[in-house]
Amino acid sequence: MKTIVISGARSNVGKTTLAEKIRQLLPGSVRVKLGHGELKEDMDDVFYHAGTPYERIKEENPQADYLIIESNSILEEIEPDLAIYLPADDPKPSAALAETRADLIRGRETGEGAAKDIAERLGIDIGTAEELIRLAGAVDSTENGDGDDWA
Repeated sequence: MKTIVISGARSNVGKTTLAEKIRQLLPGSVRVKLGHGELKEDMDDVFYHAGTPYERIKEENPQADYLIIESNSILEEIEPDLAIYLPADDPKPSAALAETRADLIRGRETGEGAAKDIAERLGIDIGTAEELIRLAGAVDSTENGDGDDWA
């Protein structure tokens, strides 16, 4: 089981939308939301209250090839296989850690060889890794040398 964490500066930056797109890209994925409220009826993901230990989430989702977790705070507990950060103005306090732990940041350039590294870490092909980078809104420096954002 591989873990992808999607974190963000605050609410309404697109974490759930990105998590759903990645879930569709990676067969065998389970989308998990850690939060303070309740699961909305129209959501098809798995909801846990903030502070739920990662081991419990993992144990309760043994069918998952990929856990896609929406949370900033989970990064205090685990080192995921991939961390994505979605920035915005006026970030909440937990965003500082999330941004420093991110492998991909929307609107920012990736390091050279990012797609290959992500492919190896997640056990996916390069094309899927490149699509994941594109979905995250990061600028893949090895694939798009003109500096334009893919998203």
